[in-house]
Amino acid sequence: MTWRAHAIVLLLCLSILTGSSQAAKDDAIVVGKTFMAGSTNATLDSTAWSLVSHGIAEKLFTVDEMGEIVPQVASSVQKVSDQVWDVMLKDGYKFSDGTPVTADLVAKALTEMNTLNPSAQSSLGSDLKAEAIDDLTVRIESTQPTHIMDSVLAEWAFPIYYVDDTGFEPTFVFTGPYAVENFVEDDHIDLVPNVHYPGADERQEITLKKFQDGDALAAALELGQVDVAFHLPVDTLADLRKKDDVGIKSFEVGYHYMVFYNLCKNNMADVRVREAIDKAISRNALSQALQGGKGTRSLFPQGTPYFSESLGLGADEDKTGAEELLDEAGWKVSPSGKRTNAQGEELKVKLVAYPHRPGLVIMQPVIQDTLEGLGITVEKVLTGDDWSETQEIIDEGDFDMLMWAQHTLPAGDPGWFLNAFFRGDGGKNMGCFNSTTVQEILDELSTVEDHGARVNATANAQAAILQEVPVSNLVTPAWHIGLSKRMKDYVPWGSDYYVIRADMPITPNQPESKAEAEEPEGTADEPGSN
Repeated sequence: MTWRAHAIVLLLCLSILTGSSQAAKDDAIVVGKTFMAGSTNATLDSTAWSLVSHGIAEKLFTVDEMGEIVPQVASSVQKVSDQVWDVMLKDGYKFSDGTPVTADLVAKALTEMNTLNPSAQSSLGSDLKAEAIDDLTVRIESTQPTHIMDSVLAEWAFPIYYVDDTGFEPTFVFTGPYAVENFVEDDHIDLVPNVHYPGADERQEITLKKFQDGDALAAALELGQVDVAFHLPVDTLADLRKKDDVGIKSFEVGYHYMVFYNLCKNNMADVRVREAIDKAISRNALSQALQGGKGTRSLFPQGTPYFSESLGLGADEDKTGAEELLDEAGWKVSPSGKRTNAQGEELKVKLVAYPHRPGLVIMQPVIQDTLEGLGITVEKVLTGDDWSETQEIIDEGDFDMLMWAQHTLPAGDPGWFLNAFFRGDGGKNMGCFNSTTVQEILDELSTVEDHGARVNATANAQAAILQEVPVSNLVTPAWHIGLSKRMKDYVPWGSDYYVIRADMPITPNQPESKAEAEEPEGTADEPGSN
């Protein structure tokens, strides 16, 4: 029995056993994903990112489908000095319970996020001060200067919320187009239109359903149990495209697949070892395994101003160069074929990946084969469905190489990604990377205002970072979204930062043909091209 048959039988059994509790309410749009917010507490980890993706939370500014920064809860922002900005709020904006959005509540949310969540400290420092100047003006004073406050406030780490503490327990309340009606942890969220958001009458209820992995999501799509399957493993597409009532849209995303090295581990502390691994990995082989995407060493995708041509794919696999570096670092090939040092210790690598991004699972054995081909002993670890398992490994530094998926331009500017991942005290610095040279370049980048100069400064930062090899950037991937007939007009954009949006289109009429159902729009590619 194939994986698909197993998955379909399991889903059918679950549906019979649990009845309607596993299904959406009548006529609700069912959005299936392999990740879901663990709570509505926006201050925890990356929960705010999930809540924005779910259509529950909003920020002062956001990024539209063209990649432009646009106002959301705010109307405008004005620079007062290098570290002081005034943000003007939209008049009449409300939270989902009808509470008016005021400067006091916004200032409290910004301050609380900056205090409690390290990701809200990457661009502005750890001692942000926000206060209301009047009912609709918030003054922000940061410890780090920035020339792009609208872009910073479009980062996922700055959702706008207030905490209602009048009930049995405190409740986080947001401003997005949807509000939470029912939250079943690690299973599903029932969403209803926020009646205080424009166009509420035109919106339909949504059930956001979490699936264990991409294969289970694909099986549910095949059974007609989801309307939007975000997103699907490439090896499920051929069978799904045979279904008349399923459409597939493929699009290249702003994410990068990469590997972070743990410099606190003895085996990874030597830059020559990290450089050897980077040289040996074939980006072409990885993109072929993924059946799509583009191999690259640049930290930012092609088609953006921050893509560095010199860091593009260029010469791909260089096994000879890798072997020479390992020899130079003292890791010689022993008679057993293993790389060992002068003390007879083997060069061992713990290679960790997580299943929430199907592409990482596909690439992991390819990288394992590459490392073993160099004589490196590999312990391959694929974590489970519960993110806390992966987070524990990160927190304890229990890895040599950590496979990772990251949108490197989430707010249209490279500042957040570079500061969060490559500052010594960055909130996402998972591999003990601490470089005075890189820190100085990032300090300079934070003060550059001219766009051309900012592009050049970013290129300098990339070159300095990759010279020390704390990360190997691998592939800019393509993702594949499955759609039911009534959601055939759904257009994916913004990677998975904005999956559930105010403009969730429903198409009641059946398409004329299978080709029409799969016709991509916007930035989507032709089905089958990936």
